[in-house]
Amino acid sequence: MDNKKIKITGAIFDFDGTLFDSMHVWKGVKYAFFDEIGLKLTDEDKKIFDGLFLREAILTAKERFNMTETPEELFVLFFDFIKKRYLEDTCPKNDIIEFLEKLKAMGVKIGIATATGETALIAVMEKFNMLHYFSPIYSTYTVGASKKEPKVYDVVLGELGTDKETTWVFEDALYAATTAKANGYNVVGIYDKSEPEQAALKSLVDVYINNYSELELE
Repeated sequence: MDNKKIKITGAIFDFDGTLFDSMHVWKGVKYAFFDEIGLKLTDEDKKIFDGLFLREAILTAKERFNMTETPEELFVLFFDFIKKRYLEDTCPKNDIIEFLEKLKAMGVKIGIATATGETALIAVMEKFNMLHYFSPIYSTYTVGASKKEPKVYDVVLGELGTDKETTWVFEDALYAATTAKANGYNVVGIYDKSEPEQAALKSLVDVYINNYSELELE
């Protein structure tokens, strides 16, 4: 799609890098968290954990170090750790409030599909008075599948009750946009400096933007 005008009845937003400037919070976060809970990793350990997504890393840590906490308890600890970071050092993306107001005025239903635990992002959205825009909110942890699979998008879409053809997924990460696109979703790619493959993202998505003010809605 060459222009940036979209027909929309439903919107599914990612959180980090899409709604909020928050990707910096995640830099080195696995190891910061492990240090926080008293795990001391050797260089050999780090070779194992370097290539793992966060969920996989926490589950691997539990098994490798015979941790007494359940996976659910570890995720609660982790997202309490993230919530503190969010509240101290994140803010909404440029133009996002104005864009959400436009969607709301049009009667567009708006949900969130995120890889971040719900309690952490709810806390920071309450801080900025944004929570009222979104329902439902689901994380990959709640649905039990990462964004390598479409499950979190499908769950949100089901609760929105909007037509898939006029429901748009908003993502900044290439891997997540790839999943959504491969499973029949319209995708808006939003620039965030944390994604190194901007050219690939731009060529994949239906619409690519640097700021939300670029989009025209119908």
